[in-house]
Amino acid sequence: MKIAIEKANKVGTGWVAVKNSNHFGIAGYHAMMALEHDMIGMAMTNASPLVAPTFSVERLLGTNPICVAIPAGEQPPFVADFATTTAANGKLEILQRKNQEAPEGWIQKKDGSVSINPNELKDGGALVPLGSDREHGSHKGFCLGHGWIFFRPF
Repeated sequence: MKIAIEKANKVGTGWVAVKNSNHFGIAGYHAMMALEHDMIGMAMTNASPLVAPTFSVERLLGTNPICVAIPAGEQPPFVADFATTTAANGKLEILQRKNQEAPEGWIQKKDGSVSINPNELKDGGALVPLGSDREHGSHKGFCLGHGWIFFRPF
C-alpha cells in the first residue's frame, strides 16, 4: 500500500498486485493507510474455493475479502470491510475450538442442505454466499464472489 500511495502522489492513481499472500484479515488496515493521505484505499484478494454459489453444492468461489476506505472531510471516513460469505472460515475454526455449533446460514452439507456443524468443510461441505440462501439475498454474495473469480493467483 505504501508503494500504491507513492504512485498516486506522483500520477493520481497507484495500483499494486501481490502474489503468494496468505490470510487477509488485515485488508482494512491496508485500505485505511490511504486515508492518512486523503486518498481512497482499496484492498482485496481472492481465496481458495470454499464457497458454493446459490443453488450449487460444488465449492467454486473463495471468500474473497474486499475493503474500501474513503475519506469524508470533517466526517468519519467511510470504511467497508467484508467478505463475500456470511462468515469466514476462521469463524468456523473458532467454533470448532470452543466445541460450539455454527448459526444456520453459514455453511451447507455436501448435498446442499443446511448445516450447523462447524466441521462441515472437512466433510465436503461449503460456506454459503453472503445472504445465506435465495430468500435472504444469497445472489448478492454470489455476485460479489463471482466478480472476483477471474483474479487468480499469478
